[in-house]
Amino acid sequence: MPCPADERFAMRRSPTALTAVFLAATLATTVGLSAPAAMANNPDAPDRTQQAAATSGLQGEDQQTIDRIEAYLTGIETLHGRFVQAASSGGQATGEVWLKRPGKLRFEYDAPANILIVSNGNMLLYFDRELEQTSYVPLSETPLAFLVKDEVDLQNSEDYHVAGLERGEDEIAVWVAQEGVEAGQPGSLRLVLDADPLALKRWRVVDQQGTVTRVSLNDVRTDIALDDDLFDFGEIEGRPVFNNDRRGR
Repeated sequence: MPCPADERFAMRRSPTALTAVFLAATLATTVGLSAPAAMANNPDAPDRTQQAAATSGLQGEDQQTIDRIEAYLTGIETLHGRFVQAASSGGQATGEVWLKRPGKLRFEYDAPANILIVSNGNMLLYFDRELEQTSYVPLSETPLAFLVKDEVDLQNSEDYHVAGLERGEDEIAVWVAQEGVEAGQPGSLRLVLDADPLALKRWRVVDQQGTVTRVSLNDVRTDIALDDDLFDFGEIEGRPVFNNDRRGR
């Protein structure tokens, strides 16, 4: 699907913002929780009747839910899948994502974006194939860094906190935000998971400019063998290689 020129320019200028998309990215988020009718009509509207207030701390069932989510995310040693990314500006892109704990990530955008993002565990490399431009960002400065640590801990960080928890009939959403930031504000990330069994489905990132980016995961496989070459800067820096090229796609 086409990626508007202005959006591609913004991506080139700000690799950190593009990474924030995941996570993003993360990684979460084209639809919201499915249970209440209001949430079905407005996917991004939080279920405030069931949302845990970060200021009051987590207790009881909320605490158990966050503990389960942390254990589930920590238990994902490797992951591979497809993603669909949609920005509030209207642009959309697709691609593949690979994850290998600890710290290794690879996001490969399909044409016409032709963007490659790779983390080797310490640094994150951003490569624009069309412009042949390469940039670097410390992994620790990206929004999804907490997802690829040896142990995912959403509750005991000096940099971020659990800002909210939402429940639907079949899904759970957790807001993770920078310290001093509330759910839905710039600097927050919303992860959406299937409730039973837990499975990461999508995420939504609100960057420092207030731009909202949603990422949905498809065809996800976990705990599979992944070659470390996928996350090796050596080959990429010499001649950036897209995994699609290896398959002749």
